[in-house]
Amino acid sequence: MTGDQQIAMTATLSDTDDFTMAPLLGANDPAPFDILNEGGKAKCILICEHSGGAVPESLSHLGLSSQDFDKHFALDIGVRHLTSQLSGLLDAPAILANFSRLVIDLNRRVDHPTAFVTNAEGRPIPGNMGMTPEDRLCRTAEIYIPFHKKIESMISGFIAQDIVPVVISIHSFSPVFFKQIRPWDLGVLWVQDPRLPVPVIEHFRKKDFCVGDNEPYDARVLRGTTINHHADARGFPNALFELRNELIDTDEKGAQWATLLKDCLQGVLADEALYDYYDGPQHVHDPERALTYFDELMEKAKRGE
Repeated sequence: MTGDQQIAMTATLSDTDDFTMAPLLGANDPAPFDILNEGGKAKCILICEHSGGAVPESLSHLGLSSQDFDKHFALDIGVRHLTSQLSGLLDAPAILANFSRLVIDLNRRVDHPTAFVTNAEGRPIPGNMGMTPEDRLCRTAEIYIPFHKKIESMISGFIAQDIVPVVISIHSFSPVFFKQIRPWDLGVLWVQDPRLPVPVIEHFRKKDFCVGDNEPYDARVLRGTTINHHADARGFPNALFELRNELIDTDEKGAQWATLLKDCLQGVLADEALYDYYDGPQHVHDPERALTYFDELMEKAKRGE
């Protein structure tokens, strides 16, 4: 776990808090993550922070119905199967989260306003209202930290072999967000290192796909994500892929898109020059804007912009 993550974790507590945490996860709950193809030969790691819809039994579905956890606000539709397929096609290790992002968002700093949401796209989340510092720390300790420690361990395995790994995070987005119609088939999110994202964008645009460059979300604004912590901050080549979820909402469609991504990535990943540290210009980050970024997006979407 990086220093930033340790700071983010401790930011949920005051210096005077003194308590003993009750266990969050029980015998019937899944592990925080699954690992696929851990011995894969590709020099990249696939990460799925929003691939799970599970909720610890002790949280009683957060006051929602079980059907709610099949919806986009609870998990990224289609990414689990797509990533599983892509892991095999590329022979790359993958880490897949098992718990819903409504429990804790693994793709945020834990002190970000959206790490523990109380309202998801207009839907109140009763189990996240009135959370105490103890509640937040418990979810952080049992779900968030193990997930990120495993990523660190996977990266350390590459570094021990003198390999600078490529880190790819895979997500999906809804085609309509409030009144906003999103035209993109694929979004590629990146901050400053163009080595992976630019060839991917060019590849799919040449094939007449509608590709968003830092759409539908802007990675340059929303820092503090998994990619920032584990790749960007260390100069590793990286990108976050956002797939339009109606394009991958069945296993068959997910497999088709896994093949499309494989056909693109195999050529990019074959370039040995990719496996080096980025030393180009650094994008200047505005941490205050990052805190309000999703509120701004939501207001624009409600206006249909």
